[in-house]
Amino acid sequence: MAPAIPLLAVSGRFYRSMIATRADAVIDAPGPISAGRYHRPGEPALYITREPEWAGIAVRRYSVEDGLPRVIVPVDLSEARVFDQRDAAACASLGIDPDRSNQDWRAALAAGEEPGSWVAADRVRRIGADGIVDRSRSINGGWHVALFRWNGIGGPTVTVAGAAVPCD
Repeated sequence: MAPAIPLLAVSGRFYRSMIATRADAVIDAPGPISAGRYHRPGEPALYITREPEWAGIAVRRYSVEDGLPRVIVPVDLSEARVFDQRDAAACASLGIDPDRSNQDWRAALAAGEEPGSWVAADRVRRIGADGIVDRSRSINGGWHVALFRWNGIGGPTVTVAGAAVPCD
């Protein structure tokens, strides 16, 4: 019997940055054609982070590219069991290369390749984790969570915990 993969329990206040005109959909799954670092088109994913400043930094590149104003919305997360890519032994047990997860997923797609972050997400989804910890590429020691399920049977709960504030 294979050893159990350790999952990290996370809960509490998190923050999500979104396009201002979509702030009312802060805890909704992405649309059917939307893709992201840890989800293919049609897959559910909710990207949240521990600090409001981290939320703004995490989407800065997209804000510069599209010029759309963003807001940061606080959310409360009940206990989620997530795979932690900061844990080298856990990554090795699933054959996940966290450095490959941190590579530019959009560049991989443009080159006709499967992003390493999608490979990692597939493996983590298969073990039944609620999500994955993403090591920040821009914040020393920073991390984010990509939830694969929430607000449904057997998953954690995410609720809006305050008003949206403009993202600097």
